Amino acid sequence: MKTPFWMTLAASFGLACSADKEDSDATGDTAPDTGPTITWAEAFDTSTTGALSGVWGNAPDDVWIVGGIPEQGEAWHFDGSGWSEVAVPAGVGLLVWVHGFSADNVWAVGVNGAGAHWDGTAWSAVDLGVSEDLWGIYGLATDDMWIVGGDPDEGDPIILHFDGTTATLVPLAADENVRGAKTLFKVWGINDALFITGQTGTLLQWDGTEWRFMSGGAEADQDFVSLWGTSADHIVAVGGRGNGRIATWDGAAWTTTSPTGIGGLNAVTMLSETEAIVGGVNGYVGSFDPTTGTLVDEAFLTTDDIHAAWSDGAGTTWAVGGNFLEPYTGVAYQRTVSP
Repeated sequence: MKTPFWMTLAASFGLACSADKEDSDATGDTAPDTGPTITWAEAFDTSTTGALSGVWGNAPDDVWIVGGIPEQGEAWHFDGSGWSEVAVPAGVGLLVWVHGFSADNVWAVGVNGAGAHWDGTAWSAVDLGVSEDLWGIYGLATDDMWIVGGDPDEGDPIILHFDGTTATLVPLAADENVRGAKTLFKVWGINDALFITGQTGTLLQWDGTEWRFMSGGAEADQDFVSLWGTSADHIVAVGGRGNGRIATWDGAAWTTTSPTGIGGLNAVTMLSETEAIVGGVNGYVGSFDPTTGTLVDEAFLTTDDIHAAWSDGAGTTWAVGGNFLEPYTGVAYQRTVSP
């Protein structure tokens, strides 16, 4: 694993790291080109925002970021040329996660049971019937959405099945909640496969009838915060509190590792079967290869934590984060790769 590094922020607040370590060797000969240049740059001025917590897009020119302060959620939209804030109804609390199906069908959930829907014209409040904090939402179809959450300190974890109109609470039996998680953080799926991450190393899989606990191995002893995949047998989950945790799913079993010297991880998005972008505390971002277990540090973007990442499939990855305590701060970055 490469040694983490800070890089000087340029006027554009960009950070660039390249495989071209030197322009020439000691004899003056030009060093060979050994790889692409990776650039992390500030996405837009976030100085007036609350914390930013989730990012998802329908297309490279249709991307949403959500966040806010506890009393009021906020949403930002990218149209391919720039970011603009879009009003969230008054009283909808901080929005934690966002997921959608099209340019006119986007959903977000957040603290105190907050729910919101974008119909292509405006955000509207959605009553999900609970008051607990909601940390994640994912849908296999417009009438088959799953929402997870709960209070990390007390009570039972929350799983809601949402058909686009009504949210139904799905109980989690004791034998399904082996680690005694009080909250669940994220849900992700593909085709008919669904997975959930949660407290104390909790990894769950939906078998079509109930949620089934999946062991992550000996290193799966801290919270798993988020997950993403390219298929039902290529998934990466991240977490950790004192030290980062990365788990990979190969279709048969989870394997968890604890990278040396890396703090807790919150964000993950997969660019391909061999590359996931991960992010976490103190602005850390890195590139992880699930097939080899290799984690390459890319940058520490900020002193704030990175909470979410999403790739548009066209070469750009967005990462967002911030501080959920006063004074609230938000950060948003764009990762691009050039030859």
